Amino acid sequence: MKHFKYIICIMLLGLFSCSSQKKIQTETPFELGSATCQAYIGGMENSGNGLSIKIPVTIDEASTLEMKEIYFRGKQASITMEQIDGANYAIAKIPNSKGGSAETIALALEATEAVLSYTENGKLKYTKVTGIKEKQPLLYKGKPKN
Repeated sequence: MKHFKYIICIMLLGLFSCSSQKKIQTETPFELGSATCQAYIGGMENSGNGLSIKIPVTIDEASTLEMKEIYFRGKQASITMEQIDGANYAIAKIPNSKGGSAETIALALEATEAVLSYTENGKLKYTKVTGIKEKQPLLYKGKPKN
């Protein structure tokens, strides 16, 4: 009887822990291009440094999608959509000062993988971005010395 209680507890724990995991969508209502990431280092003392992620996204004009967050290399950040040279990009800047995210660590992603969250018809969904290429770091110049 004593072992039976332990078995029931373990089974219940297993059931409830599965529901909190993110369900990755394999088919999305948008297309993702070749994603890149690039470290940036500010030239001035308080300008900071971190990592910038840029993902080309092809979305239907009538779509009600909204990009939310990206989970990448143990951290998470908000996504902003920008139009550059007529193309839409999902862009996130993750400062190095930002602490790690338990959610991101639980996803067990490779260094070239990320998870992108978005809402579709009010439902939060997730998709995996793979093959993220790393560019040379971007070094901003400091204030000229007089």
